[in-house]
Amino acid sequence: MSLLTRILFPVIFISGLGYIYAKLNKTEPQIISEIIMYLTIPALFFISFYKQEISFYELPVTLATILAVVFGVFLITFLLRKIFKLPRGIYLPAVFMNSAFIGFPIVLLAYGAQGLSRAIAYDFFNGLLIFTFGIFIASGKKDAAEAFKLPFFYAAIAGLLLNLYNIKVPPLILKPIEMLGSTTIILALLMLGFRMGTAKIKTLLIPILSSFLRMVVGSFIAMLVVYLFKIEPSLGKVLIIMSALPSAFMGLVIGEKYKKDLDVISSSIAVCTLLSVLYIPFLLWLLK
Repeated sequence: MSLLTRILFPVIFISGLGYIYAKLNKTEPQIISEIIMYLTIPALFFISFYKQEISFYELPVTLATILAVVFGVFLITFLLRKIFKLPRGIYLPAVFMNSAFIGFPIVLLAYGAQGLSRAIAYDFFNGLLIFTFGIFIASGKKDAAEAFKLPFFYAAIAGLLLNLYNIKVPPLILKPIEMLGSTTIILALLMLGFRMGTAKIKTLLIPILSSFLRMVVGSFIAMLVVYLFKIEPSLGKVLIIMSALPSAFMGLVIGEKYKKDLDVISSSIAVCTLLSVLYIPFLLWLLK
């Protein structure tokens, strides 16, 4: 069994439970998205920023790459949406990648501990972009400052400051925060499965287009950045792989909050995750 298969099996299994639940019970999972947004995500961000070692030497390069990928894919998607009258829901699954849950194990196996530390730095910025620019996309200009009203933003700052100043949080407090944060992915997967169970998918063209934008266009933009700025090869490979990862599950969490094209978002995330079984191994082979 390949690494990617082992990573994706829990995704399929847990989201499958959500799918079955949706078929048996039509209750809306709004409370789940609220719990994720206001409880588990802040806990996850606090722990991530508090515990992770980040290489500040490579941060500018990593930041430049992810900004180029996110805004590059967004602009291309924006143009395609205007030309072909695509639904607004295509933005979130096309633009944002699953940098931690799928990215970390792949990079660790392919590029070792040093690669993982670089992947963590990438995820650092991806998380901030999802819950700032992603919220801006989903909510519209009227709620552009919404991200700064959510607790995750302040939890991230608190975790980062405690990390930088080496202030230790007592285990009695840290443990329940870790437990709360660790439920984020599970809840997001259950919600993904639920939405797939209730989705009315008229065509697979939009999910496939979204997958192409997310993985193929995303990795191509990263390749251009690596080539143009002559980024050191071992770092460049990590940046390319991270930029090619399938759609972020958190896109659905944001979509749930703002009720934006949930059928499009959930189907696009599911299709992109499945197609990554083919594309990511090919890209790893190409980068050897």
